[in-house]
Amino acid sequence: MKKICIINQKGGSGKTTFAILSCLALASKGKKVLAVDCDPQAGLTNYLSRSEDIRLGLFDIILGSKEYNIINVVRDSISFDFIPADHRLDKIYATMDPFTFETLFDELNYDYTVFDTPPTVQGISRAAAMASDKIFVLADISRGTILPTLYTLESLKQIKKKGKVVFVGYKEPQEESKSFLADISREFMDRVKNNYAGTIPKNITMQKLISDHTLKWSDKKKDLLLPILEILGEK
Repeated sequence: MKKICIINQKGGSGKTTFAILSCLALASKGKKVLAVDCDPQAGLTNYLSRSEDIRLGLFDIILGSKEYNIINVVRDSISFDFIPADHRLDKIYATMDPFTFETLFDELNYDYTVFDTPPTVQGISRAAAMASDKIFVLADISRGTILPTLYTLESLKQIKKKGKVVFVGYKEPQEESKSFLADISREFMDRVKNNYAGTIPKNITMQKLISDHTLKWSDKKKDLLLPILEILGEK
């Protein structure tokens, strides 16, 4: 089983979007995929499940319960599973042992496990990173994201892990452009270029791919996932 961690200390940076796109992309190639929602805000769970009840899931697994849900997601011809989160994780996510996830999911029969983490590099996020083979640091292009992203990369380095930065909505500025966004884009790329892995668009199409349960996944639609596979190194 390969494990992938999606992380950034900065909230709202695109982690959940990329986690779902990663699951869709890998599953579209016939891989058996498990998503794990590690965030007490349960963003991934809310995208993938319409139930608002407390879901027996990651909180229960961590506490050693044998009763928990693995929920199947079917998006037309694409299918993958996920372990849900709920607000109860707030009681433990910040203080978790960093080795919690090292073997916790090994008995489950999946090709890939994708961890969607809360906006922190401590506790549950650190545990997910410690257990993972690949780590992607999602970053929207904004002034408020640069320092948290650099902090995340440094924190990963301290546990001997390398994070690969994925920009959300980045467009390479034209050489002559002097706009505020162009200046931020240049600065951000310059500071993370040694860790840069790729870019995903920030548009309505991407939002539709992750949130529309009725979408028909034609071959043309699946082609939109090819850049995700390339970033993941699984094309």
